Amino acid sequence: MRERPTILVFDSGLGGLTVYREIAAVRPDANFVYLADDAAFPYGALAEPALTARLVALLDDAIAAPQA
Repeated sequence: MRERPTILVFDSGLGGLTVYREIAAVRPDANFVYLADDAAFPYGALAEPALTARLVALLDDAIAAPQA
């Protein structure tokens, strides 16, 4: 039996829930992790090193968080 895939949907503050709904509609067999970060919106205003550091910190926090 195949394991259910886990799909990360990352939302930088614009349109993430819409994308999540579309993916969930075509992959109802998947587990989803939805990670949103609208505190730094818009990402385009961040320099690449700052954006990279922010994303690494967010993903580290998400990985360390207790799973529901």
